[in-house]
Amino acid sequence: MRHNGLIIESLNVSIHGQNILRGVSVDVKPGSITTLLGPSGCGKSTLLKTIVGLLEIDHGSINLNSNSLIPVPVHKRGVGLMFQSQALFPHKNVEQNVAFGLQMQGAKAEQYRDKVSELLDIVGLSGFNKRNIGTLSGGEGQRVALARALAPKPNVLLLDEPFNSLDRSLRTKLLEEVRNILKMLDIAAIHVTHDWNEATYMADSMAFMNEGQIIRTGTIEEILANPQYSIVADLIGMETIWFPEFFEENGILFFETPWGRKEVNLANQNNIAALIRPENVHISRDGIQAEVLTKISTVGEWILKCRVTPDFTVAVKTTNNYLTGDRVSLQLDLESIEMLEIH
Repeated sequence: MRHNGLIIESLNVSIHGQNILRGVSVDVKPGSITTLLGPSGCGKSTLLKTIVGLLEIDHGSINLNSNSLIPVPVHKRGVGLMFQSQALFPHKNVEQNVAFGLQMQGAKAEQYRDKVSELLDIVGLSGFNKRNIGTLSGGEGQRVALARALAPKPNVLLLDEPFNSLDRSLRTKLLEEVRNILKMLDIAAIHVTHDWNEATYMADSMAFMNEGQIIRTGTIEEILANPQYSIVADLIGMETIWFPEFFEENGILFFETPWGRKEVNLANQNNIAALIRPENVHISRDGIQAEVLTKISTVGEWILKCRVTPDFTVAVKTTNNYLTGDRVSLQLDLESIEMLEIH
């Protein structure tokens, strides 16, 4: 049964004879946020441009609230867009920038002033109506861009890495605010980012793209529990991924690790990567000696990158604040090593 919201099915798009999107399907309900992740050049921005109507499709469908968007002109699609660059008009004040979409719909000043003030209040800029764009901070500018995108009452909002230029603390604050606003207004959204931490603040569901295809979808919990592909594990920050050399002895397939032999049951040993999660490596007196190379602070914990052998490093999660160059002893249960498909 179809629902309101954005439904994309089996979308193929080519540019200059090159296939950029291949069989892409996305389903975003009203009030739901799908975060799209993938390496540069995988097709994320192409997908957004296609939804907006800037690119023609070769095959597939794009439906919004059960209506096809394919024949609909760009300005009538009901799709809002936020860019990394705010794309605000420097010669217009805040009110005029926010009202731009409303003016394009034929609204007069006396009709849109109250609406603009309401939107500025929603995005935390009450009283900014007459402010010049040049006087705004980066965060204030993005709030104006959000208000402008929301003014025409879009049914879906596309966010193309709009927070990249902001510092981490401000970015986190804006992510939470934007998420709450989209939920309050019941707007479907696709949020593009390459930052896993940013994705976890925004997403109800996630879709991972590679080479023009969506290869993995799911909630944050589902992706963490089973990334399935090495590129997904890499994008979500699972530090220790490597491509082992497999051996066979007496009919048993295995590969070597610093902690011993790992036996595996694989139908095909080609295109397989191994994953060690940081939380599965333990600092212990009777483990293998390693050197701390780098460390990253997270909430209440540290993630250490440790050199176990000259050609093997592993990520370790700990509550202890070790220093670069410290020696630690590491243990690993070989059963915790996961096998992933290479995509």
